[in-house]
Amino acid sequence: MTTFPGIAGQIEEAIGVELTTLLLRRWGGCEVSIPKHAQGTKLAEVIGMEAAEILIREIGHGKLVLPCATLRGAKRRRAEAIALLRRGMSASQVALACDLHTRTVHAYRAALTAEDNAAQLQLPFDI
Repeated sequence: MTTFPGIAGQIEEAIGVELTTLLLRRWGGCEVSIPKHAQGTKLAEVIGMEAAEILIREIGHGKLVLPCATLRGAKRRRAEAIALLRRGMSASQVALACDLHTRTVHAYRAALTAEDNAAQLQLPFDI
């Protein structure tokens, strides 16, 4: 059973979950060109020559759209930042770890606090 959906699952079967994750973090959600030969290509730079050759042999050359855009870009950074904030890291630590501005991290923290407060049961009191 594979971790990833669709073509990413086929790639995972060919080169393994770690290299597939690396590939999707780099180009998830984008159209990529699988070359005829691995040597000197960006694909080989990202996943290594041996894995690129396996991928070319198993998937074939041509254009293909990789799924899992959430493994790269803003959504991934936001998810990582929120997880780190929930673990109690400071805004500065989270900003450095996730390549975000501290203002952005403070906004994420405010949103988490608002969610937590909204989940709090409000009891009616007579004054």
